[in-house]
Amino acid sequence: MSATPTDARLTVLGSADAFNSGGRAHSAYWVDEPAGPFVVDFGPTTLAQCKRLGLDPDTLDAVLLTHLHGDHIGGLPVLLIDLQYRARRRRPLTLAGPPGTAARLAALMQGAYPDVWGKGLSFAVPIVEFAVPGETTVGPRRVRAIAAAHDRDHHACSLRVTAAGRTLVFSGDTGWQPALATLAQGADLFVCECTDWTTGYEAHLSLEVLERERAVLPVSRMLLTHLGPVMRVNAPQVRQSGWRVAEDGDVLDL
Repeated sequence: MSATPTDARLTVLGSADAFNSGGRAHSAYWVDEPAGPFVVDFGPTTLAQCKRLGLDPDTLDAVLLTHLHGDHIGGLPVLLIDLQYRARRRRPLTLAGPPGTAARLAALMQGAYPDVWGKGLSFAVPIVEFAVPGETTVGPRRVRAIAAAHDRDHHACSLRVTAAGRTLVFSGDTGWQPALATLAQGADLFVCECTDWTTGYEAHLSLEVLERERAVLPVSRMLLTHLGPVMRVNAPQVRQSGWRVAEDGDVLDL
């Protein structure tokens, strides 16, 4: 499904944590907008989800990465060979992520498909590394990044993306910090991780924390995602309390 010149939409490619809890795919999001679709994160299950949902990866204009953990980047090698050999792509695909993205992509490709990487792809992969904190241009999109409270050694980010007159905020993997509420202020949609039911690990958010901080989240639409097993089992109860909980394949008009 492609965006018309006057609209934009988000498709949930995956809504699970690193362990595919509840049988769901790794957390990733496809955004249709007039300048061309982009995805946020590309884990090991993401290519399959694109195919399952009828979204052609060859139409992608860019891939944005919140951070460099395997469940958020592990699908990049198969994406690139799909574009190389199935789609026979020639136009560039921009890859944007935190500092270290270029080196991590090279390591992934060298480990997974060294012959392909050594010979070079048939299309360019320009790499943009975010200023953290700061604002970076990725094609026609503006991306503001802050350091997430997750894995500072690998520059985990929360992102505010402005595209086609819409503003989307992606928490990425993170614990709570007041800067997250500031980043989300006034966004059209806040895609927020909610791995746990109660607080047990400071590098991820829980429903307990989000309930506590709900009053300071200045955004009209939130989507809870990156769900762990307890959150997934209790999703119906969470919805009844007024939260929107992501399911793989959900489509939200923006």
